Amino acid sequence: MTTDPLSQLPLFATDRQLAVAIVGKERAAMWIKAVIPQLERKGFPRIDPLHDGRPVPLVRKFYDGYFGITVGFSATAPDGEENWDWHSKRQRREERKPQLGLSTRCLSALRYMVEHPDVRTSAEIPGARDFTLEQLANAGALGEGKRDGQGDRTWTVTDLGREEIARIDDWHRGKPRRS
Repeated sequence: MTTDPLSQLPLFATDRQLAVAIVGKERAAMWIKAVIPQLERKGFPRIDPLHDGRPVPLVRKFYDGYFGITVGFSATAPDGEENWDWHSKRQRREERKPQLGLSTRCLSALRYMVEHPDVRTSAEIPGARDFTLEQLANAGALGEGKRDGQGDRTWTVTDLGREEIARIDDWHRGKPRRS
């Protein structure tokens, strides 16, 4: 009989403790850095500042929902009509939500570049500096090109950047994106 690793943790566990219990020591660092931010966007319990850890019972509940284990779960599916709509309303809403977590300054610069495709340098964007465009490039919204004739760095909007503006427009204006 195997013991559930989560049951061995304290009531409030650190990300490291959770990572080792969930994916093992070898993959713990990657899970903390890459997976937790994704899971938090899907409802993974946040760190409780008073206890300096994540509540283990809520982590277990999150994974029960993640795996589809609920109160009425049974190993055999009832006979009847199959439902292939695997995306719940919450999942569809998450897909519409802005994904890059950009600051207001970055969003303004990105929107300006999307609306003015001929703009390539930070000097042409009101209130933007190279630092802002570097942040956008790090997020994948911009790609860096060569230097122009005046020595300024040039940038181009990527497909991800255009998609993020479309998601933001959809999210804040409540209109679904057109495919």
